[in-house]
Amino acid sequence: MRSLKTAGLSALSGIALALSLPNEICPWGNPLIGLMALVPLYLALDRTKGWRGAFWTGALFGALAHGLSSYWLWFFKDFRVWTLGSSVLAYAVVYGVLAMYLRGALRKGGFLRPLIFAAAWTVFEWSKSNGFLGYPWGLLPYSWNSVLPAIQIAEATGVYGLGFALAWVSAGLAEIVAPPEPAPKLEYCGPAPFLPKRASGSARPWLEAGHLVSAALLMVGIMAYGYMALGRDRAPRAVMTAAMVQQNLDSWEMQDGERRALETSIALARRALDSHQGPVDLVMFSETTLKRDYDFSQRYYATMPEAYSLAAFLDQYQVPLFTGAPEWFEVDGEWQASNSVILVAPTGEKMDSYGKMHPVPFAEAIPFWDVDAVRHFIQNVVGLQSGWTMGGRRTIFELDLHGGNSVRFGAPICFEDAFSYLCRRFVRDGAEVLVNLTNDSWSRTDSAEIQHFVAARFRSVELRRTLVRSTNGGVSAVVHPDGSVRDMMPLFEATSSVVDIPVYTGERTLYLILGDWFPALLAFLLALLAAIVYLGCRKAPVEPCRGRWHAEEPCADSEPAEG
Repeated sequence: MRSLKTAGLSALSGIALALSLPNEICPWGNPLIGLMALVPLYLALDRTKGWRGAFWTGALFGALAHGLSSYWLWFFKDFRVWTLGSSVLAYAVVYGVLAMYLRGALRKGGFLRPLIFAAAWTVFEWSKSNGFLGYPWGLLPYSWNSVLPAIQIAEATGVYGLGFALAWVSAGLAEIVAPPEPAPKLEYCGPAPFLPKRASGSARPWLEAGHLVSAALLMVGIMAYGYMALGRDRAPRAVMTAAMVQQNLDSWEMQDGERRALETSIALARRALDSHQGPVDLVMFSETTLKRDYDFSQRYYATMPEAYSLAAFLDQYQVPLFTGAPEWFEVDGEWQASNSVILVAPTGEKMDSYGKMHPVPFAEAIPFWDVDAVRHFIQNVVGLQSGWTMGGRRTIFELDLHGGNSVRFGAPICFEDAFSYLCRRFVRDGAEVLVNLTNDSWSRTDSAEIQHFVAARFRSVELRRTLVRSTNGGVSAVVHPDGSVRDMMPLFEATSSVVDIPVYTGERTLYLILGDWFPALLAFLLALLAAIVYLGCRKAPVEPCRGRWHAEEPCADSEPAEG
């Protein structure tokens, strides 16, 4: 019965986390559920007897949380079994290992265990959001993305400061809800001030309530900070006017997709430009709108589409074009391609390009591809013939604006705008605006589009720079440096619009300067605490009872620590 209740709590927590994030029921997530999503997991781990039980508790939680929140991976072309099935299994293992650590923290953490739980959760979300296998989706703070004052803390701590506060609230709630254990002899072999958790008859309930009060005060402080940050005066140094095109077609998935996507994009761009009064600085198509290398296909684009070619469009409107297009190049006698974005002048000349540097693992880049066995398995079993070659430099595009100004912008491609480290590097390299071109139409779900947008939205606050997203299915919008959203286009609708993109360069945030210092500090403190507990446990007691503090009464030769 105990195992069944533990499994039920774990499953409830996984479902709650998925519901707190943007989903088909709550398109922008649910902040209230986000406050309590980890309570059942905390209670389940507190009830777990052994390490094996903790692993399976975490595995169940992770499989449900990831599978339900990222179920749209099922629609990724013909690789659904691998994109969703294998990732669910992988995250079941990852969360199972995390649960083993959290169980140890609950056993050894004493009255600090809710704080340790929150810190460990934050460090975990940081670790899963970085590196080649990084997947910055499904993070707890995304449940509060719509609470504009709350997300302002990201300029100092990144997304992880808010995540820590929410995890601490859940842990504080769970500590109060958790029933007191019977009074076995609970031993603590580490040094003061870490004390065992309260048991029946304990007179220290204020310690457990103190965590919830402290976490609540932290949330109040975050909100107060946010209101002050929103009240700052911000003046753009320039404004870039751009035609944003959302053609709602995937050139890679449909028959004759390249011609149809390009034809639709040009028609939508013409409609936006013809209806706008005044000059336009840039036209933006989405990722993969072009399927051919632009340099090698000048003659093709001079005549295609047949009714009104790309070259004719550039010549008539005299507006630079920013679009997704592959780039081919030869390496050691072999031709390779990168998933790129290119800036094309009205004359038809390619001004500059950027090749995607952080690939989608096992889709755009496949580890050990040079190993015959791996390559044959991927090609013959998975069905993926090859991946992209990654770009080698972070390009900062420069564009002259009407009126004599100019702007420098970085262009993270597709899911790259969800990675804070990469966007931060673009800005440190001199980018004044972030322009993201995305192809997410394959997901077929509103929640997938919004989840991607929500992850990217935090980049504007962290760096206090404007983010523009021009996508083929959504979410296409302009995000201002305070996280507010303007000019959002309807999802999965072919449309276009001319938008004003303010250029802000007046703020240099703590996150821009120091990056992920907050989760790194938490990781250091957790490692230090683990070392202290480990060394304390290894110290042999002088007498049988020395160094122990029992749940009911202290040993005769031991004094309880104060507090």
